[in-house]
Amino acid sequence: MVSVPILRDGEVLGYVVTRLQFTADSELVKASSLQPEVFVADEAFRQIYETTPADIKTGRKQAIKDLAANVAVGANKRLGRDVIKDVMIDSWTYLSKADMMKNNERNR
Repeated sequence: MVSVPILRDGEVLGYVVTRLQFTADSELVKASSLQPEVFVADEAFRQIYETTPADIKTGRKQAIKDLAANVAVGANKRLGRDVIKDVMIDSWTYLSKADMMKNNERNR
């Protein structure tokens, strides 16, 4: 699960909350002390935070597809080998700042 703030002009507009699944080369995972899930989650955060096109908040299909591919490529680059085979977006939600504040008030 990854939660990423969406900013514009230094102000938080809302958050993208996504759950990712991935497939990996099991032999490379066993041979490594690195945990690929950490790299996938961090790369997803970076990709969403740094690119944040307006249509990613609305879940435009091509933006989501591109994100999944870019997360796999970026995580593999950082891992130094092709460990991650495919990244799938299990769930995707955009919560506005107002939605987050409402949820926070309910939980008090």
